[in-house]
Amino acid sequence: MPDDTFLVGYADDIVAVITARNTEYAQHKLTQVMTRVKKWLNSHDLKLADEKSELLLVTRKRIPLEIDMRVGENVIRTRKDIKYLGVRLDSKLTFSSHIQETRKRATVTTKSLSRLMANVGGPLQSRRKLLMEVSNAIMLYGCEVWAGTLETACRSKPLLEVQRTMALRIASAHRTVSGPAASVIGGAIPIDLIAKERKRIYEIRQARETTRALIARSRDETLQQWQEIWAAEEKGRWTARLIPNLVAWTARAHGEVNYYITQMLTGHGYFGAFLHSIGKRNDARCEYGDAEMDNEHTIFQCGKFGSAR
Repeated sequence: MPDDTFLVGYADDIVAVITARNTEYAQHKLTQVMTRVKKWLNSHDLKLADEKSELLLVTRKRIPLEIDMRVGENVIRTRKDIKYLGVRLDSKLTFSSHIQETRKRATVTTKSLSRLMANVGGPLQSRRKLLMEVSNAIMLYGCEVWAGTLETACRSKPLLEVQRTMALRIASAHRTVSGPAASVIGGAIPIDLIAKERKRIYEIRQARETTRALIARSRDETLQQWQEIWAAEEKGRWTARLIPNLVAWTARAHGEVNYYITQMLTGHGYFGAFLHSIGKRNDARCEYGDAEMDNEHTIFQCGKFGSAR
């Protein structure tokens, strides 16, 4: 291959990576590559379908990204993004188009699975979480490559929105519950943190330093980051009062949440204050006193439940 050019192959999907200072020089190298590749193919009684080839300009420069380039006997127009081995690559390597496509696919899967998970009844929390791993697998495909782009909120937000729907079903929560609180109750680590963790593990393996201790340390780092985010989060503060320590909560070996426990942990449920806030009740006053019937009063103070308490 010419200088600063190499091939990447997986089965019958071949990519030629060409580095050039301008599009004219790139066309010159592309012609050289195609000539040499076709010569090798002909010697092995194989043929390349030029018309099926796709071209992508990867650059940070402000230049036209869709131009005509000659591939063998055909003229092919470069594209703004292409799909290779299940990952959509774009000209700026922001992976925005890949994330949006992944979000759409995961949303369809999540909605289908949600039909199996009514808030009252249905599978246990552990089984709900296992089913939702299907959506996680879709969203995290190839994340070792693109996880770094999730530092930007506009790219991580679409995936977190899908995960919120998943977390609501895992925790059997009302749809008014915030994403951070639902994730904590359901034990679902934020998707962007999982993606970054997998990237770290991949880099560890590339350095041939794979050990269980290093992988466990990477998970500890993820949980620490989640704990810091949870402590600084403005939403779900009642849940944070009850579940301040995420490591202790996620590592517990007993107890699963359900529709009723989740109401207590979120404050979104059959409480006068909540029902009043969503227009389902005229006032928030407790029927057994003059205090406001919020979740804290109902669980810890209301005289009606004194004996049960």
